[in-house]
Amino acid sequence: MYKVSALLKSPMSDLVPGLEIILASIVSIIVISNPVSTSAVFIVLTEGMTSEERRAVAAKSIRYSMGILIFFAITGLLVFQIFGFSVGAFRIAGGVLLFSTAVGMLNPKDSGTAAGERSKDIALIPLAIPFTSGPGTIVTVVVLMSEGMNLLETQGALVGSLAIIGVYIGIGVTVFISYNMMIRSERIDRFFGEGGRNVVTRLMGLLVMAISIQFVINGIMDILPEFARVLQDSGVLL
Repeated sequence: MYKVSALLKSPMSDLVPGLEIILASIVSIIVISNPVSTSAVFIVLTEGMTSEERRAVAAKSIRYSMGILIFFAITGLLVFQIFGFSVGAFRIAGGVLLFSTAVGMLNPKDSGTAAGERSKDIALIPLAIPFTSGPGTIVTVVVLMSEGMNLLETQGALVGSLAIIGVYIGIGVTVFISYNMMIRSERIDRFFGEGGRNVVTRLMGLLVMAISIQFVINGIMDILPEFARVLQDSGVLL
């Protein structure tokens, strides 16, 4: 009887941390993508457009963003093999990049200045890149996928699979929120006002900064064993 109950409990014990990882992935991608800043720029770039034109631009931008993020989610780990660097090194680099992104969010530039020069295809630049699927979001997706692959080896198929699925769910939820905030940007802007939008952006900046520091810590923990092994091989450590 004990063995049967233990077998029934085991999947549930794996399911809970897996669901927590999914939630963490969704929150991380949303926070770093920052749909609020995207909607603020969208208001400026689409000034004078009709509602149908706004929707068309928003839909096109979301298609670009979805394609970019899924592409890096699938192929991002190949970068490690091609260039020969470790996941730890990439986590540290990603953390530094996200830290600079967080600093920019804590000290936001005027949205009119950021969108001063319009691209012929604003759906791609700047709405998809660097806003919805910018460098910080791409790094986050790649790092989360690498952590999911690591969990496949260390925590088992269920937890690892849930972690990987969580990344794709996070991408889907992020682009969905971004699309809805863009098509409802005028109402959202009136609701928040300039002051409220700045407050939300700065709060997200703090969260991004905390995430970036954790990325660096995780990266250092990843490379410490390899660093210690190199020192031992060179005779520095006995």
